[in-house]
Amino acid sequence: MHYTGLVELDLRALRGLRLLRLLKFLRDVVPAIQEFRIANRGKTWRQKANALMNETPTSGRLQGQLDMVLIFLIILSVICVFLETVPEIAQPLHEEFHWIDLISIAIFSAEYLLRLYAAPEQAKDKTPLMARLTFPFKPNSMVDLVAILPFYLQFMISLDLRFIRILRVLRVTKLTRYNTAMKTFGLVFEREKRAFAAALFITFLLIILSAAVVYEVEHPAQPEKFDTMFRSVYWATVTLASVGYGDISPITPIGQFFTIVLAILGIAIVAVPAGIIGSAFTDQLRQDREDMERQIDDALADGVLTDAETEVLNEERLRLHMTEEQFELLKQRALEKRGAIADPNSREALVRNTAMMIEELEKKLGGVPLEEALDRIRGMAITEKQKAALRSLLN
Repeated sequence: MHYTGLVELDLRALRGLRLLRLLKFLRDVVPAIQEFRIANRGKTWRQKANALMNETPTSGRLQGQLDMVLIFLIILSVICVFLETVPEIAQPLHEEFHWIDLISIAIFSAEYLLRLYAAPEQAKDKTPLMARLTFPFKPNSMVDLVAILPFYLQFMISLDLRFIRILRVLRVTKLTRYNTAMKTFGLVFEREKRAFAAALFITFLLIILSAAVVYEVEHPAQPEKFDTMFRSVYWATVTLASVGYGDISPITPIGQFFTIVLAILGIAIVAVPAGIIGSAFTDQLRQDREDMERQIDDALADGVLTDAETEVLNEERLRLHMTEEQFELLKQRALEKRGAIADPNSREALVRNTAMMIEELEKKLGGVPLEEALDRIRGMAITEKQKAALRSLLN
């Protein structure tokens, strides 16, 4: 029995009453559910599942709250994996860890099935069957599958506990779904893959050449440390990365000279990819904003935003994590720009009309043989500067 003030209470009952604090969470969830039902009224179950699992214009607050719950479970389950390796914590909390894992697996499995069910809404150019057949092979889907696979595999085949633990830790990769930075990084890597490849190639050459030279001069001096060339590759890698653990180090003058050179080069080698990534990230974000402005400008070409155009623009806004205020500002700029173009005396109208005339001339001149076009230009009653401009359109 436990005494609280003047009232005698069972300790288990007191713990049960404390769980009522979870009702505070419902104050935010219930209105979000009602908002979700209103926004998706008249839609199919598959469309509702898609709005719940993926960010869409009709998702509302409920989808964000579900994401927060999933993120919390991902972090909690990974923390539990680490805590299970501490005997002082794992033994008394073994049952709690087991239940946390079961609850996480149940929720992650339900999430995977819902995403599989809603897959045709994310691939409208495919049939429902093909959309679901290709769904498991998408990067995010493979990550989701890896998060739940270890639990089911242990009932089918015997697996090493260490292997299962590693797979459970891989659940942390599910967090990439909730951060667009990985998608931006993918675009950056695709654009700058030649620069990355060049930096990696130079790094590879330095490691191989340095390892070969140092092995030849250090192996006779300390055969127990530089026993193989692979050990020299390890030394060259940690030295070039400016880590230098100190477990093996050259003692000959030539070996020490190469250590100094490699350590200095390592500073520059590490800085090159970092600079490429930084500048490419900034450029990619700027390009995404410009693409967004271009889409808004194209949608407002007729002066009206249709429901379909609004939905597409909202999806792009959500992908770029743009606030509604920023989105409205871009729309206002586009409307002002279209108003300026409507004025035939404005600078914008002059530039636009000139560009259209140049494009029309390029089409006309492109259909005429080169020599004939040059003869026509030479016979025109215009200035030499204008003739040169026309000849440039032929190039």
